[in-house]
Amino acid sequence: MNKLMEQFVANLNAGDIWAGFLMLAIFYVLKKEPFKVFTHFNDQKIRDIDQAKSLLESEKLGKESNELLREYLENYAFKKYYGINANKDMRAALLKFYQKHQSIVGWHDLRRAYSYIKSDGSSIKVTLSLGSHIGRWTVTTLSWFIGLYALLIIVIAFISKTDNQVQFFAFTFLAMALLVAAMLFSSMNWPYHSAIKIRDCATTALTKQSSRR
Repeated sequence: MNKLMEQFVANLNAGDIWAGFLMLAIFYVLKKEPFKVFTHFNDQKIRDIDQAKSLLESEKLGKESNELLREYLENYAFKKYYGINANKDMRAALLKFYQKHQSIVGWHDLRRAYSYIKSDGSSIKVTLSLGSHIGRWTVTTLSWFIGLYALLIIVIAFISKTDNQVQFFAFTFLAMALLVAAMLFSSMNWPYHSAIKIRDCATTALTKQSSRR
């Protein structure tokens, strides 16, 4: 801490004001301790929830205020248990959809694809733009390219195995790192695939309803 303060003073004396204030900001964060800062905000959130519950149970507020508090608490509970921040209509639509298709679609799918989901009355619909499709195939192509490049490096590693052991292990490590990178990069498509799954379920349900009529 003392060294940071000395560095702050040195930067000010040298005329480097921005670097000095950066050092001061780092000093402040370290002094506060990041985990305690997070705990503080979490505790504040819990206190706000408890206060909202108390106000709602007291029945001292008007109808509109009670509705706002109830919405706040329901939204908090929904986000806490399902990981989605949604309004009242969307929550009802998501719960209804999940109850119908829980054997196919999980809450992890709904969370991933939430940016593609729109409310449609009491149901939901998935909207995929042209950019979403282009992004999906871009990620897929680059993932395959990285994976194939990693396999090429593995082949090179086995070819050079007898010549240089250090080079063999270096190539193997690089290939493994590239394969992991390819898998992590391909995970960017999970929201898209979840959206497709949800869209197919919704489409199938609508088709069955139409056929019954």
